[in-house]
Amino acid sequence: MTNLPPSQSVSALADLYDPLSAQSHEDPYPSYAVLRAQAPVYYCARHDVWALSRYADVRAALRDWQRFTSTQGVEMADYVGFFGEGNFLELDPPAHDTIRRILAPRFLTRAMRSYEPIVRQSADEILDELPNAGEVDLGTGFTQRLPVLTICRLLGIPAAQVPWAVTATTEMMTRPAGESGPSDRAAQLRTELVELFRSEVARRGNGAEHDDILGDIARAIHEGVLTVEDIPGICLLLIAAGMETTTSLLGSIVDALASGAVTAEEILQDGMVSGEAIDEFLRYDAPVQWLCRVTTEPVTLHGVTIPAGARVLMLYGSANRDPEVFDAPDELRIGRDTSRHLSFGEGIHFCLGMPLAKLETRVGIAGLLGRYRRLQSAGSPQRYPSHIIRGFERIPVIVGD
Repeated sequence: MTNLPPSQSVSALADLYDPLSAQSHEDPYPSYAVLRAQAPVYYCARHDVWALSRYADVRAALRDWQRFTSTQGVEMADYVGFFGEGNFLELDPPAHDTIRRILAPRFLTRAMRSYEPIVRQSADEILDELPNAGEVDLGTGFTQRLPVLTICRLLGIPAAQVPWAVTATTEMMTRPAGESGPSDRAAQLRTELVELFRSEVARRGNGAEHDDILGDIARAIHEGVLTVEDIPGICLLLIAAGMETTTSLLGSIVDALASGAVTAEEILQDGMVSGEAIDEFLRYDAPVQWLCRVTTEPVTLHGVTIPAGARVLMLYGSANRDPEVFDAPDELRIGRDTSRHLSFGEGIHFCLGMPLAKLETRVGIAGLLGRYRRLQSAGSPQRYPSHIIRGFERIPVIVGD
């Protein structure tokens, strides 16, 4: 297909793509392909949002935080500002840099070696609660629980409170089907989780004797670098982002193993999931399909001008399947070089938790395959009722020796 003139890109294709439609939830990739070919700068009037779909454009915009700001929120409608102050995903420099600098040491690649026993302990505990054979839902039973249990422990939430925090976070992040805002129940759980975070930070005093993330926050507040108002946004972002991306990645791999799309031998290297396999799953079905930015001035791309103050969708899922960058992008090919995928973002907002997400995947899938010699699909998996997070809520699998 050839590119349409700019006027047609905006008007003639008015119904080409709706980020909140049932079609986009079920399978957005055919629409992405048409967007890349015919309307790389696309306006969805129904929701008053623009969309960038080509790899080069998404990557450049993510790097250009001055013209594509995060300070007006990175989602649509009522989820904007849901986490509260301190959510550095919705901040630009210098405030963004201040918070990220405090947290960064906990998420450096070199810190992962010390976290591996924690992740393995979490995986083993979860697997011990599952049956040895028969049908099991590995979505609610495993892929959702491992990331949030791990981040709760790294935060420093007391052991007695961890089971509730895991359940509350999982329920809070469940998104109403067809809606772009949180439910009343999600708002209530947010309040309860914030109360827990505030009390734990307060209990740490100046943070000097607590080697965990909440201790780091307490220390920064004591030193005047952060304030108590920053606690909700920081903690909710860490616990939610740590859950959503890794849960979706784990679910994609579990589903592929159970359906026979890949074998354990194809993805394992020295007993753990290889980095190449992880990156290919991230590229093939991006856990976060899109996030928003807002233009601070008019921006012209491909002959189309996006006005100032416009909300723009950065279509990670589309960029990762751009044939200009990835050969045969609609095929899952373990072993290809997919290190350039955008599933963790780009630029100043590149995902801080990327090393942890990969560690949890390597250790978690290895633990699962070490426990079960057989994984066989027991029916169609059920996706999250979310148009941003492309992951599985339920994955019915028959397990056994």
